[in-house]
Order: sequence, then structure tokens, then C-alpha cells
Amino acid sequence: MFCFSRPLALLLMAAALAGCGTQPASLVSQPLQPGPEEPVAYLVGSIGPQNLNASPAPNQRLLFRKRGSAFGAAGIWVGAGRETPQDVKDQAGAASVFVLPLKPGDYEFYDFQFFSSNYSPTLGTTYTSVQAREKFNLPMRLQAGKAYYLGEFRSLCLGASLCAFRWRDQQGRDEPIARQSVPRLPALELIPLDYRSAAPHIIAPLSTAAGQNTLREMRP
Repeated sequence: MFCFSRPLALLLMAAALAGCGTQPASLVSQPLQPGPEEPVAYLVGSIGPQNLNASPAPNQRLLFRKRGSAFGAAGIWVGAGRETPQDVKDQAGAASVFVLPLKPGDYEFYDFQFFSSNYSPTLGTTYTSVQAREKFNLPMRLQAGKAYYLGEFRSLCLGASLCAFRWRDQQGRDEPIARQSVPRLPALELIPLDYRSAAPHIIAPLSTAAGQNTLREMRP
């Protein structure tokens, strides 16, 4: 089961920060992974810090779950230890593009996590996990044979305990990168979410946030 209790969160962070090599930017719990002959829906996006020097968290996650269950998936950026692919590198920041293959159905984009560690001679290594104090809930209906683009989520932090994401549409940049890992990926379509309900955790342009629709309008 893919739950994010505090002990598991700390274990995941410790594993990510230890060792070398790379790890995928996509994480899907086993019950949500389509079988070889089963229909699949894809959720695509990118995540990473706006400014590497101003980011206190080397492990950042966007969290999704199957509606009505504890099984979930995550888009991940890790910039230390076992890094995720640094697909996007700009003047000050970086981002990883994630592609989540999921069983079709109703899902929720409901939270994020920022993991960080700190070492002191007296306390040793301590780990910190920051999440939204008030969970938001952005419903999504994912249909078989389709690929949905969430957008770019670039983190902005004021200290270790106050972080948010800035949303932008970077489909033209992210789609070719996603297609490198999934060559037969269907053409991406921007998924309409109302990010106003996720403020102040997700910052989107007012015109974009106001124009996004809800799950009711996404249903056929």
C-alpha cells in the first residue's frame, strides 16, 4: 500500500538521500499499476525547485491517490543522493518530468511533500517532512488510452517550513521529454483543474485558475 505516514515518509527520504545513482521521477503503488494487457491512462507533469540555492528540500513530491482508497502515486524531484533525472535545467533551477501509468478511474491530486535533512554533532541527522496543513482536493477522471498533462510545478520556499509551487503550462517542453521514456505515449491534453481551491499551496495565474473546470465538466 502506498501511504504517506510520517515513519514511511522519513524512510523514503532517508533512502532517497543515501547512496548514489539515479531513481525514477515517477512512483506508482502496485495496485494502481496496469497489467500488460490492461488499459492505461497517463498523468504527466514536471516538478522541481525554481531556485536550487534557495531550496531547503532536496526531495519534493506531488501526491495523487485513487479516489476512495489509500493507494497512490507521486511525481518526484530529488536533487541529492539518488537523484531523479534533471530533465530541465534553467538559469537557477531544475525539474524532473514524470510519467505516471495508471489504471483508468477517478483520482485526486491532494497534497505535496518537501523532505529535508540536517546534521548536527549533538543530534546527529534529523529529517523534516513538510506537507499542506489543510489538504486540498483536485478531482481528476482519467480515461483509458489518454495522456493528461498537469503542468509544471516549480517550488518556492521561504525557509524550511513555508513552501509552495508555482504552476505553469510547459507542455511544449515537457511532452518530448516524456515521450523519451514512453515512446508510444498518446498526445498530451492539458487536464483542467481549478487551482484556486489549492491556494496558497499552488500558485497559478488568475486567468488560468479561474478558467479551469472541475471533475463534473470533465465527465463524458
